[in-house]
Amino acid sequence: MLAKPIVAMAVLALVAGLAVARPALADSLLDGLKALPGNVEDVRIGGSWDRDGKSGVYRILVTRSGGDLVTARLFVQWIAYDDNGGSVVQDTVEIQELAALTVDIVDFTSESDGDGLTVTIQTLDPNGSADKTYVLKVTSPTHHTFVPASN
Repeated sequence: MLAKPIVAMAVLALVAGLAVARPALADSLLDGLKALPGNVEDVRIGGSWDRDGKSGVYRILVTRSGGDLVTARLFVQWIAYDDNGGSVVQDTVEIQELAALTVDIVDFTSESDGDGLTVTIQTLDPNGSADKTYVLKVTSPTHHTFVPASN
């Protein structure tokens, strides 16, 4: 009669040991999100694109740094979709003209069409003297314009 409980306890111990010893499954999405820098403060989808037989969405990222004088950087990414429902970052560009202004971004809006992505960016000068609105027109990963908005 004692053999059955001892066998049952041995099986339970073996199963428990296997559960503890098994390594956790890797989650590449979670790992990637954990690796995202803390200064990435805004991530938005800006619209869709279709080029050279590929399609996807524009992703706009804003990072901020600084203490009392906060400045922002802006990046545009081309996220491509594959036939299996997956996605990959195809291209990334930083808008260096904005970074050179050393301003913060208060807000932005975007729209896309067959010619590319248009982003209207409202900025705040941390020194309080040059709050402006700019228009960014991105037509490819290698070409964009960044100009003050006309009133």
